[in-house]
Amino acid sequence: MGCLFSIIGMLVGGSLFGFPGAIAGAILGSLIDNRGTHKVKRETHYYQANLFLEHELVLAAYVARADNNRLLQSELAYMKRFLLKNLDESHAQAALLRFRDILDENIDINAVCQDIKAHATSSEKLMILHFLFGFGYSDDNFNDLEMTAIRNISDLCGINRTSFEAIKAMYARQSYQYQYDYDTGGYESGYGSYQESGGGYSGSRINYNIEDDYKILEVSPDATDEEVKKAYREAAKKHHPDKVGHLGEDVRKAAEEKFAQVNNAYDRIKKARGMN
Repeated sequence: MGCLFSIIGMLVGGSLFGFPGAIAGAILGSLIDNRGTHKVKRETHYYQANLFLEHELVLAAYVARADNNRLLQSELAYMKRFLLKNLDESHAQAALLRFRDILDENIDINAVCQDIKAHATSSEKLMILHFLFGFGYSDDNFNDLEMTAIRNISDLCGINRTSFEAIKAMYARQSYQYQYDYDTGGYESGYGSYQESGGGYSGSRINYNIEDDYKILEVSPDATDEEVKKAYREAAKKHHPDKVGHLGEDVRKAAEEKFAQVNNAYDRIKKARGMN
């Protein structure tokens, strides 16, 4: 882990934010509660933004460590972009330092996921999964170890396998069709969305696979038209931006992009079937 920390230390202490580490450490205390145990008592079943961020950092660290304790430069760059889009510069600095600390902690992934399973809404759980897939697919070396780690998190958090496969289909599609441009940056939100023009990807227009569209709606290609319509309504409800708006504007924007993917998948299925 020493090499891993040297990369983070260089970026955190130097040109990444240009913010003194001691001050960032002080800020961290007000940003994230309960550094040691990752468990915070809540009076509501809805996440507060700070705890949501804490769990994202913890789970990303678990995924990074799944690949032989290696954190790639591209994964760290993704985390940096994500934090800067969600926080002001000083709080992003503090959160990146927190991420460094978590990487060296003994993570009780079962306890963290049970907390999420017990308290998070289904839409909040799906946004965490979106974040983890974005983190995983941020480099060209997303492998079976990392995929297994994300699947394990999904199962422990109580996310069903069809929902897992739906989100996986969204990210696998864009990963296979494009090569990420690390200089310009292709993630408009912190969650791995893409642009077909003017963004940070190079490559031809996506050739959509209708099988993926059915996975996104969590319905079988053999389903009736009425079953497809019902599946769409349920998927749209789960991914609706209003479900996660309390977590911040950037989380809402990310949800809007995933909501659009659900609508686009439905439109392509309707066209393929000749549905009204």
